[in-house]
Amino acid sequence: MLPRVWIFALLASLGGLLFGFNATTLGLVAATAASDWSLTLGSQVLLSGAFFLGAILGAVFMGRFGDGLSRRDVITTSAACYAFFGFACAISERFEELVVARFFLGIIVGVTSLAIPLYIAEISPARHRGALVSLNQLSITLGIVLAFVIETRLVDGQDISQLYTISGILAVGVSAGAIILPDSPAWLIKQGDGDAARAVLKLIHGPNVEPEVAAIEESLTGNHPNVWVALLEPSNRKLLGIGILLFAIQQLSGINFVLQLAGDGSLFAGFDLGWDPVIVVGLVNLFSTLLFVLLVDRIGRRPLLLAGLAGLALCLAGLILDATTTAFPPLAVAVSPFLILGYVFFFAIGLGPLPWLFVAEMYPLPVRGLSMSIPITVNWLINAVMVVAALSVDSPADTLAVYGVSLATALVALPLCFFLYPETRRLRFSQIRRTWHRSGTADERNEIAATLATTVVTIGGIFFGYNLTIIAGALLQIRTAFALTPFSSGLVVSSVLVGAILGSFISGHLAGAFGRRYMLMTTTVVLIVGTAVSGLADSVQILVLGRLVTGLATGVTASIVPLYITEIAPAPIRGRLNNIQNLAVGIGSLSAYGTSTLLMGVPEGWRAMLYLGSVPALLLGIGALFLPESPRWLITQSRFSTAERMLQRLCVGNPREEVAQLKASVEHTSAGPGAMPLFSKTIRPPLLIGLALVFFQECTGIIIVTYYSPTIFQACGVSDPTTAILLTTIGVGGFGLAMSSLSFLLVDRLGRRTQFLMGILGILTSSIGFGLIFAVLPQGTPAVQYLVLICFILFVSSFSLSLASVCGMVVSEIFPQTVRDRAIGFVIAFQLLCGMAASFLFPMLADALGLAVVFFVNAGIAALALPFWAFVMPETRGRSLEAIEGHWLAGQPPAALR
Repeated sequence: MLPRVWIFALLASLGGLLFGFNATTLGLVAATAASDWSLTLGSQVLLSGAFFLGAILGAVFMGRFGDGLSRRDVITTSAACYAFFGFACAISERFEELVVARFFLGIIVGVTSLAIPLYIAEISPARHRGALVSLNQLSITLGIVLAFVIETRLVDGQDISQLYTISGILAVGVSAGAIILPDSPAWLIKQGDGDAARAVLKLIHGPNVEPEVAAIEESLTGNHPNVWVALLEPSNRKLLGIGILLFAIQQLSGINFVLQLAGDGSLFAGFDLGWDPVIVVGLVNLFSTLLFVLLVDRIGRRPLLLAGLAGLALCLAGLILDATTTAFPPLAVAVSPFLILGYVFFFAIGLGPLPWLFVAEMYPLPVRGLSMSIPITVNWLINAVMVVAALSVDSPADTLAVYGVSLATALVALPLCFFLYPETRRLRFSQIRRTWHRSGTADERNEIAATLATTVVTIGGIFFGYNLTIIAGALLQIRTAFALTPFSSGLVVSSVLVGAILGSFISGHLAGAFGRRYMLMTTTVVLIVGTAVSGLADSVQILVLGRLVTGLATGVTASIVPLYITEIAPAPIRGRLNNIQNLAVGIGSLSAYGTSTLLMGVPEGWRAMLYLGSVPALLLGIGALFLPESPRWLITQSRFSTAERMLQRLCVGNPREEVAQLKASVEHTSAGPGAMPLFSKTIRPPLLIGLALVFFQECTGIIIVTYYSPTIFQACGVSDPTTAILLTTIGVGGFGLAMSSLSFLLVDRLGRRTQFLMGILGILTSSIGFGLIFAVLPQGTPAVQYLVLICFILFVSSFSLSLASVCGMVVSEIFPQTVRDRAIGFVIAFQLLCGMAASFLFPMLADALGLAVVFFVNAGIAALALPFWAFVMPETRGRSLEAIEGHWLAGQPPAALR
């Protein structure tokens, strides 16, 4: 019965032939289209990029929905669609039509790149699974050879229509063969159709099917019903990381460069192989992959991978030596082609097929498709970048750089793969599950669910960072467009903060009345309207109005996001989850700086800068539809059954017990739920601490550095606006995001107080440095510009590591449940008021007193934070919200909370 399994695997793997054919014709089509239609390099990149964008979307789609779709039906339907879009490419008469057709063709390739190895792995017996799954890679290499042969021997005058007509004909044949495939027995059992699964297993493996059925059923047990939680179980996270690493190594090893440039003969210049060099490369790739198929279930995965990487490193080292040595040029001409062929051989016996085999056999059955989609999507992303890089190679120096990157990749990969890559030769899926899969504990699953919800809600942080930061670049064009004075410049910048203050002030009452999730959904509409009005403004008044509306919704979002995160986060990782919001703000700021850099040279580019703020707002609105409501808020509304259901969605171990504890905490509040005054004696200490924290956060200079950084660079002699924004992107955006990431890792280890002190000391040092630079040193020299950049980096790094995350984190933690929403809204309104004052006053103060005095004032404010840290600031790391609330209700001083 074994031959029947091979027949089904061969039929399914024929989709790989189409994959290889179309992936290879990326370079051929780009070159041919460039000749036929006189395309620029940018148009060639667009043609290839359309295909890769489709492949990425196809892999994402298949990953998200593939575990609920029939594997056979996906393969059959994809082959039929392949034929349709292949013919659509063939009859394209314009460049735009070809781009669209290539995009949809890419979607099909992305779907089949996941569906085929997944299907073959699930029908294969363990002792032959490696060879059977690798038939897909063999078909891919056959498609590569076929594309080379057709392009060099059969296509007249590099005719694109002929290439795609052949592709469509091949797809029709593959579609016809796929009709006879049986469905995956593992998928059938997962769908509850055990009888159909047994029939398929009898067809494939013979009459004794019960052991196979039992093994599949065992693989389906013990998994969490929430697929996203199951996806991110601790053991699967490690396997996802290995899969991503393998595909990254595969793409960075340089195979795209070899295949893409082999076609023009430049890799074999001066050497006659007898045949077309491109066909020789393809045949070596094909027969090497066939050798891998024969060996993989005999000697194992690890030996082939390690031998392949070692061989790649040797060949690449030889190519670099040839390229840099001029002592024996005839010998270099003779050796180089064989090194290229050796490279192809070693790639094909290891790094080519093994990442696909790994992802097909290592992930848990219930989320195998979703798990596979993540590394495969990364593969397509890096693949797209490498193809574009290969198209851009036009000199020996570029070729040498590619070889260098590839060699470094191979050398780094050798020890990583030695320690990380598992050996699965002849292991059943149930054995793989018992060895490498571990179900998470209740606490781990709770942390995963809370992290997922936090990741969605912090899209609001991306909008917050983008919206507040984009004005730094846009202001350089707006100032010219509307002839702004220092007063009107401050008004444009601070108007968003005026709206944000109003939004924050009312956010607590709105969140208390309507819930956290509902308010997040509704404010996205206002966000989108505000960005549209700002982008369409034809006067300063309309621009200020649009920014005011945007600020109103921004203030509501900025208050509710940390409130929501704090209320759903488990105590051990509450700091880390709150810091995701800060990380998201950093991503938004970096995106704003990058957007400003790209659009600064575009006429009226400031409009597009403001329009793009609606993208994260829209994503937040969509994501909020799937969020659970805050259980703590539901309990304050006496909706106990709904709170229990939300706790189940958050994977809390014992939701009923948790509801009882939260209910008791609310009832213990002396004034009763919702009745405690915001300015009562009990709330006054945490309220004053929160106000002090955000005062130091806003008034130590971050508003100046964020909003007016290009202006400051211009003041020290950087005359070009684009250069000023680029320096800002490096100093503020890049280092801010890097240190925010570091803060994410440290916050639940070091504690809030330690990070606060580190940041204050760094801000104090850099502010004094700024003051001395602008007071003492002559402006306009390169040395001064570098010193300003260094101070920027120190300031932003210190702020992002500490105050950016710690202040908001402590504010969201220290208030009792019954006033938390109102108190956070009030504190954030005060924070934004401080920010508005700083942004509004800075242009006038800098004009009247000079930059040196302004930065010395900032240093003085930072110095005041030191006694606050020593005598007042509490430590909330690792404490539950109920424990912190009990501290204030007991009337204890802030210093005792450490």
